[in-house]
Amino acid sequence: MTTPADALRIAIYDLDRTVLRTPTFTLFLLWAAWTRAPARLLLLPLYAALAIGYALRLYGRDRFKPAAFRLFLGPHLPPGEADGLAARFAAWRVPADVPPGASAAIARDRDQGFRLLMATAAPEFYAGAIADALGFDAVLATRHRRDANGNWLPEIDGHNCYGAEKARRIGEWLDANAPDGPSHVRAYSDHLSDAPMFALATEAWLIGRKAKLAAIAAEHGWQALDFEKTPGAGSCA
Repeated sequence: MTTPADALRIAIYDLDRTVLRTPTFTLFLLWAAWTRAPARLLLLPLYAALAIGYALRLYGRDRFKPAAFRLFLGPHLPPGEADGLAARFAAWRVPADVPPGASAAIARDRDQGFRLLMATAAPEFYAGAIADALGFDAVLATRHRRDANGNWLPEIDGHNCYGAEKARRIGEWLDANAPDGPSHVRAYSDHLSDAPMFALATEAWLIGRKAKLAAIAAEHGWQALDFEKTPGAGSCA
């Protein structure tokens, strides 16, 4: 349990390629299709065509992700089934796909009294299960619409939780949970698209193993960290 004072110290983590090594969206769709309706994997060529169109910027994430959802999961996903799939997916990925540095950083931030917030573009119904498996206090993720029976629908509710939209959602969460302003915010992400999130942080950590990572981080006033290496005690203090 957290106390009100804990809300003043916030540690924000991206999910894909930060807390987990492997991006989750396509992996979850393929795994869920194999689990519940293997014949849908025959639609992989259509998914490849969708991905090419997205790569060519013929449409954005707000169109690509619902179309991919519909291909592999169908027109709706019942809530009980979604919960079961999410729990099984999280159990498969955690802790196997969590880099040692991510585990160490999460444990250290928790021990230092930080409230743990996951902020990700992944769909909320499985991002929440991953956040729960890792002991996070809260999660902000891409919302999907639900019908009158509570079924999850392919359509995104609002906007994809990415880039500036992710930072806006974090700002709302901070206003609600730390109305007097947090005393310290740590943020971790592998991608430059999270620059708006980093702008909200006291400490911004760019995660990855690329040779140019330190130079990119220094250029923006961030710090660089390889989560494949366990950081020493106090390295994020």
